[in-house]
Amino acid sequence: MKRILLFAFTFLAMNSIQAQQDKQFTHYMFDKMSYNPATTGFRGYCGTLIYRNQWDRVERAPNTTTFNAQANIPQYNLGVGLSFTNDAIGFMRTNTVGLNGAFHYPTTYGMLSAGLSLGIINVGFSPTWIPPTNVADANLPGALAGTGFDANFGLYFHGNEGYYVGLSSTHLAPPTLTAINFNTRRHYYVIAGYDFPLSDYTGMTNKLILKPNVLVKADGSTATFDFNLLADFWLNNASYLWGGFSYRLRDAIPLMIGYAFSPKADVSKDMLKFGYSFDIMTNTLNEYGRGTHELMLNYCMFPPPPIIPRHGNPFILQ
Repeated sequence: MKRILLFAFTFLAMNSIQAQQDKQFTHYMFDKMSYNPATTGFRGYCGTLIYRNQWDRVERAPNTTTFNAQANIPQYNLGVGLSFTNDAIGFMRTNTVGLNGAFHYPTTYGMLSAGLSLGIINVGFSPTWIPPTNVADANLPGALAGTGFDANFGLYFHGNEGYYVGLSSTHLAPPTLTAINFNTRRHYYVIAGYDFPLSDYTGMTNKLILKPNVLVKADGSTATFDFNLLADFWLNNASYLWGGFSYRLRDAIPLMIGYAFSPKADVSKDMLKFGYSFDIMTNTLNEYGRGTHELMLNYCMFPPPPIIPRHGNPFILQ
């Protein structure tokens, strides 16, 4: 009987794991590079930290932390970055580390970019068993883990008029972690959006920018959609508030709020952003959970453009 219950538990657990192999964030617009390496290093030097407490009050629900750092190298039209993610659900822990590189090709209509991420993925299981008797069952599995090579690829275009679109795939060669008999599935992403300066049409003194965007995620058998609408309301030339909402198909309605400001009172140099979101659950777990909390911290530095040296003949007036 115990083996039958163990088999049933393992079957249900693995099905829930397959449902969310890749991480999920409401603040995905601040974390493009971890699932589309082509977005790496578009401007300045940036670092982003996101923490997600999914399905609050649901025991062993997903908890995810990600950190990425990226830099633009304009003299070579390159972007480089590093991304790290820790994702925990139930007894399972997934850690990914990726080194990103992107080549930016300027065109008449905008910036076209292609990027590649190479790294590793580590998956581990640390079950905590409570046997029906005080005697431990030797047949129950203990902690185990496996590590494999991982790669992501993406294309991205950011137009001069404020629109953007990206296509990407994670786990290009899905690693099979034979040590734990675990298969990682390839995932596909499509992101698109547009920055619409509404204040230009309303005559407002304070700048207002609407930012509709969409993210499509698929793994070859299932797909989900995130529809998002954000609005940036500039308080002055160095700070703004943002707010908005999303709709995630068959999962949640997230509400978002945030604040951004420049510590140096000049948005062309530094920018610090804080964000919070609360997901109102619309799935069946709504009966047991209290929603999902997510925190985002982003900091960017924008160095001045390189000085172009001038060489002239001293006998000719410059």
